[in-house]
Amino acid sequence: MGGTAQRIRWAGAWLLAVGLIAAACGSGSPAAQVPSIPTTTIPTPATVRSTTTTTMSAPPTTTATMADPTMPDPTVPRRVTTTTTLDVPEPLEPGDRGPGVVRLQEAMAAAGFFRDEIDGSFGPRTAAAVIAVHKALDLERTAAWATGDWAALSEYEGPVLPDRTDEPNRVEVDLTRQLLYRLEDGAVVDIIPVSSGNGALYENATGALVRARTPRGDYSFYKHYTGWRISYLGGLYRPWYFSGGYAIHGSASVPAYPASHGCVRVPNWEADHLASELWIGSPVHLWD
Repeated sequence: MGGTAQRIRWAGAWLLAVGLIAAACGSGSPAAQVPSIPTTTIPTPATVRSTTTTTMSAPPTTTATMADPTMPDPTVPRRVTTTTTLDVPEPLEPGDRGPGVVRLQEAMAAAGFFRDEIDGSFGPRTAAAVIAVHKALDLERTAAWATGDWAALSEYEGPVLPDRTDEPNRVEVDLTRQLLYRLEDGAVVDIIPVSSGNGALYENATGALVRARTPRGDYSFYKHYTGWRISYLGGLYRPWYFSGGYAIHGSASVPAYPASHGCVRVPNWEADHLASELWIGSPVHLWD
């Protein structure tokens, strides 16, 4: 029994101790509270306050996508370039139109090769003037204007002609280059393409065989017709006769090479021009 009584005493003492501890932890009285220990809260980066803020702009994000080859990248500035067509030499040919042809016509007019309206249209008259330029420059006699022709024309200083100080107003015909030069006061004012005798044999009005050769030498015009003159060899437009039946006259066919029976052919529109510039007695010289 003594052991039982002792165990009861220990149990009571344990219960008393537990009750005291519970009273101390559960009481709302200030006197019973355990003194608080000062604590310091370490803020996380999300809770840090700053009195000075700096805003950094984020770099643009790029999303990798398949590029549409037909659409330019809108984020890449487009390079803008400008060109001035007339500052760059360009080739031209019959049928062309535009500022390049205007420039060509003006350049040829300034050099005496072109006498028509400056209209920017590369027609037959412009083509004939181009052939005349090529003849004067000893280039291939075509109606097409090559890129290198611009520089060649700009460097052209005019023909080298016989010195005839006593005849400041005259006509010179270079049968090698197939060109006619008209001079006023000793200066060349017109350069006209011609086609002279081709050297072939043909029958004359009497049936005799003669050679299609243009006379060389020094002459003066002695007869002129204001319209068409029809001969057994064909029509002569506004002819200026200088030796027998040989004349400088207009024709619808003036190739870049000798093709006549002996006369000196010029384009019809050039015959119109010469009709107002020549006179009976005007000197004309023909040479190779």
